Amino acid sequence: VIDWAENGVTDNYGFVLIDDDESTSSRVPLFAHEDNTADKEHQPTLAICRKNIITTTTTTTTPTVTSFTSTSISSTTPVPITECEIPTGGNRTVIDLKDYLVIQDTPLSATNENYIQIGKTSTDGEKILLVYFDMKQAMEDAGLPTNIAVTDSKMNLRLVADDDGNDDTFNPGHLTMYPLKKDFNNESTWDYPWILEEQGPTAGVDYYSTVFSQFQKMNKKPETGRWLQTTITTMVRYIFTSTNYARQDHGFLFRYVTEDGSDPTHFLTFDSPDFTDDEFRPWMDICYVKAEEPAPCEDGQVIMYTVNADTYLAQDGLVHGGDPYMYVGNSGWDGYTRALVDFDVSTLDGNLELNTEDTSVYLRLWYDGSTMGKPYNDPKQMDRHLVAHQVITQWEEDSATNKYSSTSGTDKIEWSSSMMGAKEDYSEDKESEVYISESEGPMDVWFNLTYLFTDWVNGTSSDMGVVIKDSLHEKIPGYFLKFGSNDNPDETMRPYFWTCQKKATCEPVDAEPQYVKDNYGCVSVANVTLNNCVAKNGPCPDEDGMTALSDLEGYVYGTTAMWDEFHEMQSECKCCVESETELMDIPMDCSAVDGKSDYTNQEIKYIKECQCQKCSIVSKKRKKRSAPSKTRLLLRSALKSILRK
Repeated sequence: VIDWAENGVTDNYGFVLIDDDESTSSRVPLFAHEDNTADKEHQPTLAICRKNIITTTTTTTTPTVTSFTSTSISSTTPVPITECEIPTGGNRTVIDLKDYLVIQDTPLSATNENYIQIGKTSTDGEKILLVYFDMKQAMEDAGLPTNIAVTDSKMNLRLVADDDGNDDTFNPGHLTMYPLKKDFNNESTWDYPWILEEQGPTAGVDYYSTVFSQFQKMNKKPETGRWLQTTITTMVRYIFTSTNYARQDHGFLFRYVTEDGSDPTHFLTFDSPDFTDDEFRPWMDICYVKAEEPAPCEDGQVIMYTVNADTYLAQDGLVHGGDPYMYVGNSGWDGYTRALVDFDVSTLDGNLELNTEDTSVYLRLWYDGSTMGKPYNDPKQMDRHLVAHQVITQWEEDSATNKYSSTSGTDKIEWSSSMMGAKEDYSEDKESEVYISESEGPMDVWFNLTYLFTDWVNGTSSDMGVVIKDSLHEKIPGYFLKFGSNDNPDETMRPYFWTCQKKATCEPVDAEPQYVKDNYGCVSVANVTLNNCVAKNGPCPDEDGMTALSDLEGYVYGTTAMWDEFHEMQSECKCCVESETELMDIPMDCSAVDGKSDYTNQEIKYIKECQCQKCSIVSKKRKKRSAPSKTRLLLRSALKSILRK
């Protein structure tokens, strides 16, 4: 049916049903006929499952109208593309595109509200599509959760065969989608609000160039209408992730990128969000599982730390420290594997205090599903019982294999036995256990390492990380369990330590009593107790209760400021600052100062209360600049010079 739809077949000849083994005599099954008027409920029926659209409430632009000719398939044709794959225990939602804008470099060409054009011709300037899917709002409007882990997501646009009379040689390439770094609105143009203005949106400056998704390659000018689809899981995951790698949703940029890097020679035309038939409008879907934190942290603050090193040991004798995934389990000929994860406690603040003594530290791994290694005659997926053990032998990410743990100069240090030996290389005590059933799909996996982490911090145990192994079916062939590693290009899949620590506070702390001397040389009659605001339990959290991933040592009183891309200050924040003070009465002795009488000093403040952060708005949001300033021109010139290199 999909093939008929994709190729516009309207005079199809139906199906023929054939017994798989006609040569063997047996009973003949009876099926209800279409003329079975006595029981119409059981007549042959063709059921088609169509997508359910969730429409975001946004605005659209109204461009100038010209005409295009669409030789596309009929409006009753089902969408011949795949949906995102719903994970076990998960769900799927569909979002319809509404808010969009096409910007064009000069010279300009005509537009039509029913269609979107992307690309460039020899006579017309480049056209770029900007779109905004208010994904979180769409989820909320549909009564769906926004604290989710995205497992799959697809973007879909319907290509139109546009007979525009352009006979130039078609330059092969890909329609490519990038996340924007800043918001756009209906006033946005080719020149605004981009840093290099007349050069339009610049890769790495106005939009992320390292995270992108390509649609299928275009080798020639389209002759028939068809859907184009690309997977955008990573981009969407960055928006919904609860990790420190979360990025703000500013929308997306669509650009036609040629294979050889030269300019495009044609416009690609797509049905727009305003197309008369809503079945052909652009849309995306998101498949997800609900993301839950491993434990409540209501009275504390969540701080996340990256891991120091990770790898996995396999029977192949190779180093896997730089691989994007870690594997645990057994896959037939490949044998069994184990994962190693380490954390450097020397980066921690010495005053770290956990919120609870038993459920405050978890190692989070992203489980990306099961996979096979080499072919196996009878592979079996099965429930896996994963256990984390403390490692007691020093190992190195860039040299650990199934035989060797580390290197010393040119010498290789061996494990006590192949694949690590119990008691000698890792403790037999189980630090944490996790069960993964054979039916489970991608999800967060949490190992409770609170007690071990506490020992590391207190120095009562050497910090060499943990080994994760299957303790139930390690020697039984089946599938590998695949986990994102610290080298995975998708940062949201990388492992990290989730900690719930006591909330940071900023409190007045008295200094040692001392004499106070003024500018005249007068001295206080008695010692005076002064004080200052001091941060405790690490840095103060952000408004959402999360603290940025960083080295937690060396926090001092300071000031931070936020500038926009035009180097105009937007806000200023002081960290751990006084919020309430009172003037002190300090009797001063001026007997040693000629011509100065004793008096009471009332200029020194005593701090009564402190607050973690005090912010103020410095300037309003910048409006469109009619002419660039001298400073702006210098910044643009410097940036252009850097980009040329």
